[in-house]
Amino acid sequence: MIMKIRPKYQLITAALIVSVVVSIAAMVMHTQRKVLHAQGIRRLEAVMEGAGRIAKESYDSSDRLMAVSYLMFLQRTYPEIAFASLSYRGRSYDIGAESGDLLYLERGIEAQGGPVRYTVSAYPSGGASRSTLSVSTAGVSLRVSGRATVKVEEPGGGTAGQVRLGFIRSVIDENVNQELAPLLRWTAGIAGFFLALGLMVNAWVAKLLTGPIEALAQATGLLAAGRMDVSVPVRGRDELGTLTTSFNSMAGRLNELLQSREDILHTLTHEINTPLSGLKGYLELWQDAKMPQASGNSAEILGTMMGAVLRMENSLGNALRLFSGEAKRQEDAEVKPLLIDRIFKDALTIYMPIALANGVNVRPLHKSFTASIMAQEEPVRQIINNLLLNAIKYTPSGGEVSVHITENYEEVTFHVRNTGPGIAPQHIPNLFTKFYRAGRENEGKKKIPGTGLGLSIVHKAVTALGGTIWVESQVDKFTLFQVKLPKWKNASLEDFRRKL
Repeated sequence: MIMKIRPKYQLITAALIVSVVVSIAAMVMHTQRKVLHAQGIRRLEAVMEGAGRIAKESYDSSDRLMAVSYLMFLQRTYPEIAFASLSYRGRSYDIGAESGDLLYLERGIEAQGGPVRYTVSAYPSGGASRSTLSVSTAGVSLRVSGRATVKVEEPGGGTAGQVRLGFIRSVIDENVNQELAPLLRWTAGIAGFFLALGLMVNAWVAKLLTGPIEALAQATGLLAAGRMDVSVPVRGRDELGTLTTSFNSMAGRLNELLQSREDILHTLTHEINTPLSGLKGYLELWQDAKMPQASGNSAEILGTMMGAVLRMENSLGNALRLFSGEAKRQEDAEVKPLLIDRIFKDALTIYMPIALANGVNVRPLHKSFTASIMAQEEPVRQIINNLLLNAIKYTPSGGEVSVHITENYEEVTFHVRNTGPGIAPQHIPNLFTKFYRAGRENEGKKKIPGTGLGLSIVHKAVTALGGTIWVESQVDKFTLFQVKLPKWKNASLEDFRRKL
């Protein structure tokens, strides 16, 4: 079993905290034990001093019974005294038995000294001896004439005897332990408190330090499993915060790339289906023999069908370039003069078979409806094709689709209107959301095919061109999409006239 980083960190730091706290507590107890043991020895030294003093008084008074009685008194008073010995004028008196396990202390008994003797030798000068001696409480004074010598003789001292006491070590240690017990309880309580505090702080620090790492590990797993919308909250400005920020940037970039690929695929699918629908309509008319084989418009119809195929080929080529990273950005695409009415006529030609098959009346564009702008051709065609195809698809049999175009010096405005079920007000704010479908085909009516991408593509293209789009609709009456595009967003009037 693999241990995760948080319990591993907690285990290591907890072991360190326990070892430090236990070591400090043990050091305190060891030091205190030494102090108490030294205090016990000093107490025994005091007992020994008392025994030595009594023994000296006993020797000076020639009363050895007094010293022996005092030793017996000490043995009864102090249970740790197991042996006492008195050496007195060549004789020894023992109380108890000697043992190697005892702690022995001893004191010598100094003998009392005699008087000090002073011998004065005088050598008078001139043959006559003159000397004066006076003795008083203040001292002795000797005055001689001539030369004199003084000899001092002090009495001999030395040790007259010895007192020896033997103390039981186990009793001494037991006394130390009894005095140490309260301190041991206090030390254990304080150590337990700081140990619990250290472990709680350790858990908090472990969560603080390893939390971002665990979050990164979890997010990495989700990212590896295909969840591209993962994000880890940044909790600081240290190395972990920098790592988290880098991970979020990486995940966001991956999500953008994946979303871009998905958008390309969805757009490609929709862009192929759009001209394919018109092509399919012509083929169905041909198959149903509704289109005369020798019609004079055959060349025009074939040209329209070929244009639809070329548009699909162009969409595939754009998608492949996007996937290979060789496509230019939208704003770098070629800007050229475009005739809006011509693009509408091309779209109407492609989708007219669908309208005829569904019984939809498409009002032809009025000859006076004309407008031109400087823009990229592909997004303009996306806007017109999708709006027109949606209008035809969602118009019931017998309904009508109409187009209107106006322009001024700064902008071009066109709208696509169709009669039919309309759009409920609650659906309008979400119309341009990807994959959102607000039609009423699921309410007991015929299901209309589609991917829900058309209006999303329209909105994206209008925004890229710097324009606006809005919707008006009444349920069971009509729907109107109106688009307003700037004429000179990416070029000047001089460029327009030169390219036109």
